[in-house]
Amino acid sequence: MTTFLFVRHGEPDYDSVGSWSRFPFGKDYAGLTERGKRQIEESCRKLADRKVDIIVSSPYTRTMQGAAILSRFLGVDVAVENDLHEWEVDLTHTVTEEKDFLALCKEHDKYGGIYPDEVPRKWESTEMVRRRVWKCLEKYRSCSCVVVSGHAMMMQAALGIDRAIEYGEILSTSCFV
Repeated sequence: MTTFLFVRHGEPDYDSVGSWSRFPFGKDYAGLTERGKRQIEESCRKLADRKVDIIVSSPYTRTMQGAAILSRFLGVDVAVENDLHEWEVDLTHTVTEEKDFLALCKEHDKYGGIYPDEVPRKWESTEMVRRRVWKCLEKYRSCSCVVVSGHAMMMQAALGIDRAIEYGEILSTSCFV
């Protein structure tokens, strides 16, 4: 049975991307603040006694930077998995205005991440995220212990959690959904 240890990235440094932070994709390039790096170092200490086979990471900079810190500390390789990315606000990739982007976020929250009355929306539903993540992780089922460097909403959807997840927090599951 595989144990999946989901580690949320540390505090992001959105100031590092400057004016790009106005665009939905711009924040994807933000790394970690110094505090964020320390949060992941603390996660490393909590994982020190675990025999980890591999670290898999979202392709976003903040998660890859966290995965690199984990890799250095644990002495384990990192694989980047595109489908471990954060929740997609705009599946159409047509939204260009920040106000429209924020309206989609509010709509998602209003409906609790569930499409009302089977009406498709522009945003990725919680169920879509859950299926995407577990399909991606299926190839690691032969491993004993896998660390997943990811995002709060991705982790919430994959694990069925309805609470805030702290930066650097570690969540464990042996259940494969």
